[in-house]
Amino acid sequence: MKILRTILAAAAAFTMVAPAYAEYPDKPITLVVGFRAGGGSDTAARILATEMESILGQKLIVENKGGAGGAVATEYVRRQKPDGYTIGFAVATTFAFTPLTGNVAYTADDVDFVATTHGYRTVFASPKDATFDDWAGMIATAKDRGWLNYASIIPLDRAIIKYIGNKEGIEVNIVPTRGGAGARQAVLGGHVDLAFSGSNALPMYEDGALKVVAALNPEGIAEHTSIPTLSNLGYDVAASEAAVFFGPKDMDPEARAKLESALEEAVKSEAFRDFVNNKFRGFETFQDGAATAASIAEDAVAYQELLAAIKE
Repeated sequence: MKILRTILAAAAAFTMVAPAYAEYPDKPITLVVGFRAGGGSDTAARILATEMESILGQKLIVENKGGAGGAVATEYVRRQKPDGYTIGFAVATTFAFTPLTGNVAYTADDVDFVATTHGYRTVFASPKDATFDDWAGMIATAKDRGWLNYASIIPLDRAIIKYIGNKEGIEVNIVPTRGGAGARQAVLGGHVDLAFSGSNALPMYEDGALKVVAALNPEGIAEHTSIPTLSNLGYDVAASEAAVFFGPKDMDPEARAKLESALEEAVKSEAFRDFVNNKFRGFETFQDGAATAASIAEDAVAYQELLAAIKE
């Protein structure tokens, strides 16, 4: 009996001193947003962060590390511990297109994707007083002159307009701008013939402040079916853009699964759906981490073909 009591006492003592492994998450999570504070992408990320706090029972601390279309944030996040306590928010082209430019050290294989939470709509906009009303008129005007003034935002839209310019035999004069707001100001001021814009241009189009002559996202604009996609116009190019959550490579499987599940629930909230559909003017879509990785890989192949075409 004495031996048995000794064994039981030793077992009890071991139980008391053995480390207790906490269930994820047991402390705040840092969400690194790859865009400036106050913009549409930042707002979406913060709404989702608030929803996730309720679901996960932990605070999400949002940090903005804007620059290079999400590349600055990606470089930071991929160097953190893969324990699920530092995650990032960027866009699909941060991984599908930016690495192809040779300007960053990472590839899509250097991170783990958690989920895609919503889609973006992108368009080509022109001044309201332009002499043309549609894409065909814009091309005819540019061909007659031999050149086109174009306000660009990101490397991808410059590659697309260069592809179109090569195909149509039009010289494209790139007018550098500071983000979407700068490009839209160039259009509103009549300083360019055409500009790349996010869905922020749609309310201006509806108010008659500018013209929208084409949609770059392959889905088109559901509420404005008269706006053609580039595919409709005969160009085998598009700009597929979506919001992407990711983490460092080899993330803890439990953490990754819980984050994915939390995001799947968060995107269903009324606050987020209202923002995406009515304020951001994007579109609802959700993909888990595996589907996100597959979609980005598919986009990367298409963008490689685009870059090869404009080098010919």
